[in-house]
Amino acid sequence: MKRIAILSASVRTGRLSHRVALYLENYFRQNALADTELLDLKAYDFPLFHERLAMQEHPSDKLIDFTNRFNDADGLIIVSPVYNASYPAALKNVIDLYYKEWKHKPVGIVSVTSGKVPGIATVQQLQVLLLKLGALVAPDLTTVINAGSEFNKQGEPRSAEQASALILPMLNDLLWLTDKN
Repeated sequence: MKRIAILSASVRTGRLSHRVALYLENYFRQNALADTELLDLKAYDFPLFHERLAMQEHPSDKLIDFTNRFNDADGLIIVSPVYNASYPAALKNVIDLYYKEWKHKPVGIVSVTSGKVPGIATVQQLQVLLLKLGALVAPDLTTVINAGSEFNKQGEPRSAEQASALILPMLNDLLWLTDKN
């Protein structure tokens, strides 16, 4: 079975995007689509990196663990909050750790907002960045709005049908990319 890592990109207190990451993890398990692993940037609590991983003389055990999980995944879903029409610095910090590791890595992207305006720009910015790094990026513009009212803290959606309809196109494309890779 394929292995999909779900990167929860928010490190803020009260983060809503993590609810969507938990939903995705549960969705994969309930539907037996792939084995999943949650890579939670808040739990890793990385410092600001000054160099790519390849240039670091003594990477921390946490960084080696994260990198092994990242590399072992057949595909990756990035769940990013929308910060000022973009994505968080913690996510950029981790993306910039790698270069060759992104080459041909299948990636799906989901943006999450607390309001009614979808985070399309966030998804597009991440798509452009990851394409430039050589990732195989699912083309879908998957964005969750009203995340605080649509998902509870355990990642359970208010409407399972609506949540599934929202994410299924991206998941199908991501799984197709992992098969082609």
